[in-house]
Amino acid sequence: MSRAEAFSSSDKEWRMSPEPGAGEPRLHVITMSLETPDGRLPPATVQVPDTPMGVDQLVPPMQQLCNGVVALALRREARGGATLSCGKGCGVCCHQFVPLAAPEAFFLFEYVQSLPPERRATIAARSERIREAMERAGLMERIENLEATQEHRALAQDYWRLQMPCPFLEENSCSIHPLRPFACREYNVTSPPALCQNPIDNPIRGIHIHRSMTTAMARLVEELYEGPLAPIPLSLAIGWAEEHDHLRRRTWPGPWLFNRMMHHATGSDLELKAR
Repeated sequence: MSRAEAFSSSDKEWRMSPEPGAGEPRLHVITMSLETPDGRLPPATVQVPDTPMGVDQLVPPMQQLCNGVVALALRREARGGATLSCGKGCGVCCHQFVPLAAPEAFFLFEYVQSLPPERRATIAARSERIREAMERAGLMERIENLEATQEHRALAQDYWRLQMPCPFLEENSCSIHPLRPFACREYNVTSPPALCQNPIDNPIRGIHIHRSMTTAMARLVEELYEGPLAPIPLSLAIGWAEEHDHLRRRTWPGPWLFNRMMHHATGSDLELKAR
């Protein structure tokens, strides 16, 4: 069972399932809400098992939170008369550099492992072609040194010039749309769609997200691993996760880990109540 299948939710209650074989652990119930300049998300409760937890288990509830924050931002833009240009079948942004933090890479790795062998092989072959193109262009070394060089924009531009589609892109649509990374959820534009054909030279109007889960997850990773990890390209995430299995298998106390995640997402700690 993948992490996405192990997480159940409704509009007001989310439940994170423990690791297989953990029995019936005590649950900590967390009530959370989030205030942003665009409005306040309605309160929701999260049931976090009092068991060791890997960082990939944080991804599904944070996806729900991210969806809510993005919805508030889209509502703000609509009130101002802007129209969202993004839609199914576009796929232009799926050729861009999409940065992931380790938890999302591990989460997608778990998902891909649940796919049929032929589908896994297709994704792996596409990722390998992208890796080879990145190596020829010298991008792999630049990603490793990104913390020192801070050349985020230049790196993104050079990756775009490769014109390598995301390995999860099928017929110009995202095949993992319900599981897509935070960066994809948070990337929305209101400029004319034609301008997206050349995002390097054209003035793209992106929608500002006041509470970025991409940033929050990166900050959590820096705390847990005692230093920043280089951003992981979505296109290489599965292979990266496999190569860093020792990090994927690390666990922390579930309630503490979730609380730290929410600290970075909201700027404050949450009250834990045992059930």
